Parts: sequence; C-alpha cells; structure tokens
Amino acid sequence: MKIDFLGCSGGIEGSTPVGKSLNDYARSTCYRINDHVLIDAGTGVGRMGMSEMVRIEHILLTHAHLDHVACLPLMIDTIAGLRKTPTRAWGLPGVLDILRDHILNDTVWPDFTTIPSAEHPFLALHEYPETGPLEVEGLEVHTLSATHGIPACGLLLRDGDHSVAFSGDSGPDLAFWEEAAAAKDIVAVAVECSYPNREADLARISRHMHVDEVVRLSEILPPHVALIIVHRKPGREREIQAQLNAAIHDRRLEFPVSGDSIEVPF
Repeated sequence: MKIDFLGCSGGIEGSTPVGKSLNDYARSTCYRINDHVLIDAGTGVGRMGMSEMVRIEHILLTHAHLDHVACLPLMIDTIAGLRKTPTRAWGLPGVLDILRDHILNDTVWPDFTTIPSAEHPFLALHEYPETGPLEVEGLEVHTLSATHGIPACGLLLRDGDHSVAFSGDSGPDLAFWEEAAAAKDIVAVAVECSYPNREADLARISRHMHVDEVVRLSEILPPHVALIIVHRKPGREREIQAQLNAAIHDRRLEFPVSGDSIEVPF
C-alpha cells in the first residue's frame, strides 16, 4: 500500500523541516492511497494537479471538520465535466448530513450532487456499509471507532495481505486501538498526536490526543506494528516528536510531513 501524505499537518502553518518551504509543507489532512483513493480532503488536495484529481475515484471521509473537507468542494469544481462518472465520497450518515446542510447547500457552495443533474452528478455521496467492509479499487475498507464530539470514525484499509489503521481525529478511544490490534495482518497505525504533554488539558477539551495518551494506548498493539504520527499542531511538531522518541523504544515510529510518501509494509 502506497500512502501519499498530501497533507498531514494539524494546521496550515508549522515549524518547517529542513529542505521544505513553508508553503510546500503546511497542508491539512489528505492521504492518497494507491493513486485512486483519498482519505479526507483537506488542503493537501491542493498538492495534486488537475490530472491527478481526475484519477481519484473515491474519497473516504473520517469527519466533516474543515481541515478534513475544505478542498472537497473545490476539487469537484476544478474537475467538473472532466470525468465520465461521479467522484464518490463515503462517510457516516451524520458526516454526509453535515456536508449537505452546511457546505453543499447552494449558499456556501453549489450542490454538486445535483449538478449538472441529480441523475448524472459530478459528486455522489454514499454511506459506509452498516455491516461488512466497503470494497473500492482493490482495497477493503472498515470503519473503526473514534471520539471527537461530532460524527467521526477511524478507518482500517486492507491491501492484499496487509492492513493499516487510520485514527482520523479522535481523543483517547480504547475501542479504536482494540479494533486495530485485532486485525491479524496490521502493520501500521497512522494516529493523530496533536499536542505535546504540556497541553494535555487542551487536547482533552478539543478531543484530540497528546503524547502520553498515544504512548499509553499504543501498548495495546503488538510490537511489530509501526506508529505513523500525523496531525501535529503547528509549532509543536518537534516537541511532539522528541517526547515520543523518548518514550517509545520498542516499535518503529514515523513522522511524515506533508508531501512525504510511505509504502507499507516497510
């Protein structure tokens, strides 16, 4: 499975890594899987050219906060009329309701689920299956638990004999970690860690994760499972990385920045 972290910052500005320009680096959540599938559609969408956007068949949404959906309507507008079939976005019922009521409402943005017609729209919204996996582009997709104060889910994607779990945005959620650990073929968990330990109260209030919570809950996973740390809030990236490196010694840690790619299994 190839994961392109088109955007994996917890904001749109941050502590720029060596060799990266700020404009190139700071993009919000959007992961491209094997060229044809996106997880979320934050400002990382803007890293794709038009021809790359046209190739996206499915967008798997974790929730409807702006840093995860801001560029979904802009992307559809950009490629309108260039595809023979609609781009398909998948989400929990509550997530799709938010998109319909608050974004694709012909006030904030045109309703591309009815343009140019309801029978042949540029965008189709679909609910995740209530039972069993979703199968798209050779991937098996399972929804996982998440705790974020609004309709939200994590995701587990299986590609052949290996799977990767993605937490989405979530506070501490024991069920997510237990569900990820139960996948016999799991090789990595991409988990948000928005804050360092000094901001544990802010993480709790905003239903995000801080370092100690990631350390505690990751112990549920077998030691061969790597952690891919994403959604670090701007200005805290280096502090979060240093704290995690100091606390976790028995498993692989990856700290991608927007624009990086990872292939799993490693």
